[in-house]
Amino acid sequence: MSYLPKFKTAIDQDAYIGIFENKLQMYWALMTRVKNKFLGTDSLLQDYEWAGMDAKTIEVFRDITSDLLYKTEIDFKEKYPEYKDSDDDIFVPRHSFKESVRDALQEAMKDQNKEEDA
Repeated sequence: MSYLPKFKTAIDQDAYIGIFENKLQMYWALMTRVKNKFLGTDSLLQDYEWAGMDAKTIEVFRDITSDLLYKTEIDFKEKYPEYKDSDDDIFVPRHSFKESVRDALQEAMKDQNKEEDA
């Protein structure tokens, strides 16, 4: 199943790509905010950067970000019901927030222990 429309013109395709790029930048910024909240200046792991993370750790941050986006959307639509639509109840997060936080902390501590042992 493809989410890409069959573009009628190159202008339409460029507009689509522009929207995608904006959304990608926003999602990346939100993931980075989540990472920094858990691993930022108040954390024992403040120097833990994206390049040093394995795929599982990045997946955990993606899951936390997706969960927060989902919950934010629900709260926003409750406060502003004019934004509600028929698809509001379709998304189901893969993990609960608690599970995602636990996984992130376990993975970060495992990686830190590997560095200390080296």
